[in-house]
Amino acid sequence: MPTPSPRLEFHWCVPVAGDGFYLGLPTWERSPSLSYAVEIGQMAERFGFQQVLIGMGFTHHELEAWTLATAFLTLTQRIGAMVAVRPGFVSAPVLAKMAVTLDRFSQGRLSLNIVTGGKPDEQAMYGDYLDHDARYRRTQEFMEICRRLWSSTKKFDYDGEFHKLTQTRLETLPVNPNGPLFYFGGASAMAVQVGAAWADVYLMWGEPIAQIRDRIQTVNAQVKKLGRSQPIRYGLRINLIARSTEAEAIATASEMLSKVDPKILETARRTEFPNTRRESVGQGRQWEFRGQADENWYVEPGLWAGISVVRSGAGMAIVGSYQQVADRLLAYVDLGISVFILSGYPHLEECENVGRYVLPLVREGYLAR
Repeated sequence: MPTPSPRLEFHWCVPVAGDGFYLGLPTWERSPSLSYAVEIGQMAERFGFQQVLIGMGFTHHELEAWTLATAFLTLTQRIGAMVAVRPGFVSAPVLAKMAVTLDRFSQGRLSLNIVTGGKPDEQAMYGDYLDHDARYRRTQEFMEICRRLWSSTKKFDYDGEFHKLTQTRLETLPVNPNGPLFYFGGASAMAVQVGAAWADVYLMWGEPIAQIRDRIQTVNAQVKKLGRSQPIRYGLRINLIARSTEAEAIATASEMLSKVDPKILETARRTEFPNTRRESVGQGRQWEFRGQADENWYVEPGLWAGISVVRSGAGMAIVGSYQQVADRLLAYVDLGISVFILSGYPHLEECENVGRYVLPLVREGYLAR
């Protein structure tokens, strides 16, 4: 068994497009708002979550992540904000300065979720037409420039493929050495290269145990090849449906999909999906696992693909009793996962549910190891 990481991190999510219990409704039961985000943050803070992920997207009129995070950090006291940013939409030096400003205002409570983007039509909405590999090369330059700007006030030139900078610098450095942490994910070969070089935490979406083990080994091999001196940590972004009994949790998962249009369910049963509108390898893996699921959307016992029927991105959920869910999280810990970005529907109530009943079991099991 691998030696567990010295510490575990638990983070929660703030929805930016709406929230509710039932998946697949024409509109969410709760509209997104600053007050709701703060309420979730306060609940997460109460139960020991260290940050909330504030994601981004552009196709459903969501709240804008950076603006929401700025207000959120102003109205909270201890919990941090992991803000999703897309390289290329804001110049690297400008974003680096924005991050330093918010980092200092929040006394070091900022981190960044670097999202390279995987949906061409969504990228095109904002004038970005780079192909998959080019986006990752741009992301690598972006992360390198930010880290250099956050590490020293000395001027430097940068002559890259996407960034041409002359005598750039910041006069003020972040609260924490080297600046906000980079949480970064991606399943493609290019993503592995970028993550192994620059990520503080390499993120993965929920997948079966064997696949997560393989991916960690792949990234570790790349880290070793690069001769990286700084350690890299591994994180998992996954949903939870935890109840007092397994039967209750399974029934809850089924009820969450009960209002989805049958045509959508039928389409989701297909095992092959067109790749014309999306280039994300990670999304393709989620679809592939869903295509292998049983009639109730279980990829394997306790791992449910039902959320992926109605949303992209992190579409898997661990379903079971509180102890079963905790044991599954600990199985990921045994592989080397030490950072968990968790969520559940609706996010406010499930934050309390998970914080009250699941996290204590995970912490207890972790200490026992």
